[in-house]
Amino acid sequence: MYEFHFEGFNKEQCDLYLERIGAEYDGQPNLANLDLLIRRHQQSVPFENLALIMNYGTVDLHPDALFRKIVTDRRGGFCFELNGAFLLLLKGLGYDAVGCMARVGIPFIGELLKLDHRGIIVRMEGKTYFCDVGMGGPKADWAVEFSMVPGESQKIRQTRHGQTYWVEDTFEGWKMLKNEGSGSDGSCIIFAPIAMLPMDFEANCADLVGRGNTIFHQVRMVNLCLEDGYLDLRDNTLKICEQGRITEREFPEKEFPQILQEKFGITLQR
Repeated sequence: MYEFHFEGFNKEQCDLYLERIGAEYDGQPNLANLDLLIRRHQQSVPFENLALIMNYGTVDLHPDALFRKIVTDRRGGFCFELNGAFLLLLKGLGYDAVGCMARVGIPFIGELLKLDHRGIIVRMEGKTYFCDVGMGGPKADWAVEFSMVPGESQKIRQTRHGQTYWVEDTFEGWKMLKNEGSGSDGSCIIFAPIAMLPMDFEANCADLVGRGNTIFHQVRMVNLCLEDGYLDLRDNTLKICEQGRITEREFPEKEFPQILQEKFGITLQR
């Protein structure tokens, strides 16, 4: 019998990680603390693809490399990095957390995309939750509960901070995280509710990095959640949404390092 086991970050690393995201932790791996950790992470650690599109740093899923990039160097990353590091934090804090394979769901496309996303499943008190701090677009800022019983997940609709999310069963045992948009239901993430080890994501990440033709290689993206909105940088356009009000402006390339530092807390170092 094989044992499904992997180590999380140690106590010192967890303490520094919590400081990085501005979160206090009372030592109780419960749902309230999990929701707080997710929200603080989304508001502190940017989603960014600068390693791919500008060669600023590298993509390395080894725990020490993830810790150095996100905590020590105060960078961000994309899903394989962000959810990879957050999983190690949760594990180190005592949560029963595992990774899961996922795809980004695009409504009405009618075909399956590659497994270019990585999510987290947390199990506690007989319930299961999908967590995600690594999406560059719409994402729940809390742990979304779902059921392993067919047909039961979609009944667990959850609304917080003006957003509604739920999980539905889809093809061949996969689950679909959905959100209620402006008059229509949008599929966000399609995930497999099967426990995966951190090393299981290395090949998928390497494939994405090596393909060279993804949106991560074509569009510069940096975004971050705010308490009441978000910051979104695409190439040389900066969009700021606060309290429902959106402002947008284009900027010259020479301003990019300053915007990155002032808005996202990132200082570029090759």
